[in-house]
Amino acid sequence: MRPMAGTPEELSEDERRRLRRAGERLRTASKELEALVATDPIKNRWTPEPAPPEILDAARAELWTAWDELRRSYRELLGWEPPAPPA
Repeated sequence: MRPMAGTPEELSEDERRRLRRAGERLRTASKELEALVATDPIKNRWTPEPAPPEILDAARAELWTAWDELRRSYRELLGWEPPAPPA
């Protein structure tokens, strides 16, 4: 692995791709969790069923894994330390 780029302009195409993939993974995980817990009922049509606990656990785990991947990518490629999630 080459030395840290330091600035976004110095990233290689592969490094930029890595950051994009990490960001996409986090956005997808967030949307999937939102779909499980924040789906509104449609009047006179249907009411969403609660997701089983194991599905919610898996979605939450993916969200945290995706967040960790994004943080690690920024730290390794740019030396940035995004804020840690609240405890």
